Amino acid sequence: MKGATKGERTAQRILDAAEVLFARKGYEGASLRDIAALAGIHQPGLYNHFASKEDLYRAVLDRGLQPLVELMGSLLGARIPPADMIDLPARMTDLLARHPNIAALLMQSMHSVADAGALIAREWLDHLLDHGRRVNEASDLEGDDTALMLRQIALFNLCCGYFWAEPLVTRLTGASALSADNLAVQKRMLEQIMRAFAA
Repeated sequence: MKGATKGERTAQRILDAAEVLFARKGYEGASLRDIAALAGIHQPGLYNHFASKEDLYRAVLDRGLQPLVELMGSLLGARIPPADMIDLPARMTDLLARHPNIAALLMQSMHSVADAGALIAREWLDHLLDHGRRVNEASDLEGDDTALMLRQIALFNLCCGYFWAEPLVTRLTGASALSADNLAVQKRMLEQIMRAFAA
């Protein structure tokens, strides 16, 4: 955040804290008081940056997921070459690594009751799935609509599940899911899977 104003840096600290606590405790369980404390500010200071808890939750999701939508959108408009499709999950993994707790928020939304956070996250999930469907349609991957949708779900699970299972990755490999070595292995496996899909 070089060159950012003090207010911009504070807003990013709040977003970072909120992402962590929403992922750990869910939308209902994460309090604005706890988010403010983790961000190192007083709770009233949150309202200088975000109007409400819902506004903050939306901002967390927007920050983490908009780059994925933009990446998929950049591929649309023409037939997508196989090499771009093979590379797509690895590029998505790099984007998710910037905000690894976003995967937990999406997973929670699929299993959560209809609280405000789950509904907001489901809107994003639907948006991502729609972009994924459009990318599949523009690719040379073969299969009927059901096969393409199931392939999309499998890739979603592989990309997001890796970050959601971070404690397990750390326990089994001895290094964080965000370590350069583990990320490189994950991206190589995704490439191998995509090559099998394209074969």
